[in-house]
Amino acid sequence: MAAAKDLTGVTEARPGNYIFYDRTMVLIGCCEPRDVAVSVLASVVSHQPGAAHFVVDAGALALSKDLGPTHLGLEPAFGAVKDHPELTVASVSQEHGVIRAAAPPAIEGKFKVGQHVEIIPNHSCLTEAHFDEYVVLEGGRVMDRWHIERGR
Repeated sequence: MAAAKDLTGVTEARPGNYIFYDRTMVLIGCCEPRDVAVSVLASVVSHQPGAAHFVVDAGALALSKDLGPTHLGLEPAFGAVKDHPELTVASVSQEHGVIRAAAPPAIEGKFKVGQHVEIIPNHSCLTEAHFDEYVVLEGGRVMDRWHIERGR
């Protein structure tokens, strides 16, 4: 992606989620999954044997209810599981999300209660608005914590 060479005449900028990207930006071709710089770390709270889904402790308050780019004809979802393109956040309640696979064998024995998964949100702006800080990671290690300023 090229940066602007000349900003003559520009009086304001509205970058939106450009600094983070999100699942929507990936799906419409603005970036690659590796470019997304925000995710929600969720814990598996339920996974029944033989089920094609498991439940995590990240719902609408963490991910929002934004379904992403519905005009693309894809199955509606509330996010995706990082590094697992076969999984989507199929539904959310206030505090929980249901992660669904196409069939039970795709997840059988792979996601145990207490295990963490990273969820790529559909709309990073809505997601970050629900949290008080960013946890800055590098190579899987916590490097810093940044307080989110909201002008309150």
